[in-house]
Amino acid sequence: MKRLFLLAALVAFFSLSHGQISLTYNGKLYRVLQTSLVKDSAGKSYVYADWLSMLSSGEYNIKPATPGNEQTSFLLTKLSKEDQQRRLVEAPKPIESNAFRNKKKIDAFNEKDMKGVRIDSKELKGKIVVLNFWFINCPPCRHERPYLNELVKEYSSDSSIVFIAISLDDKPQLETFLQSNPFSYRVIPNGRGVAKDNDVDQYPTHVILDKEGKIVFNTVSYNAVTGYWLRKTIEEVKKGRL
Repeated sequence: MKRLFLLAALVAFFSLSHGQISLTYNGKLYRVLQTSLVKDSAGKSYVYADWLSMLSSGEYNIKPATPGNEQTSFLLTKLSKEDQQRRLVEAPKPIESNAFRNKKKIDAFNEKDMKGVRIDSKELKGKIVVLNFWFINCPPCRHERPYLNELVKEYSSDSSIVFIAISLDDKPQLETFLQSNPFSYRVIPNGRGVAKDNDVDQYPTHVILDKEGKIVFNTVSYNAVTGYWLRKTIEEVKKGRL
């Protein structure tokens, strides 16, 4: 199976493709490469993995240190809470997956989770179902896990919402990985068949089903707006708006 993993930065101002940021600043396009010099306002330099993580958290912005110079270094700036929320609200909706269509239903599955408890998707009618397709060696899947764990924690007292992570990895691999990298979703191991049945080949992929089992939200990758849209969609379904 061909597996593509996608990590998108905040799409309102920049986007990530093939390991580089495409940044538009004052109408001019800049390329922020893995080898580019990226610093904060105090002059501290950051390696690629660190500044990319900071950007995708939605808490930072990036801009050319010397506008107009194609060889410029880049400056990371911390956004205020107000600016972070404004960007979330104003940013476009995350891109949808090619595997799913809203208002349609997913291909049903009947699998056991890591604890051996069976999950039959047909028996989840009446629940809001939040799905995550992922695998261990997918960098953005690793990056998003803490944020997804926070989401589960927020809704831990609401039994009407079910969080299910469908992993491509086998159970022994997951047992080792999850010991030091806990995931609060109910994890289904060896989910390659479920992914294939639903034509999923990009990771991570997120899907939300309403109480009738119909898709009301889907996206690929994880970025600063994904968490916002997952919460927004859950709340709209709870209020009967979707």
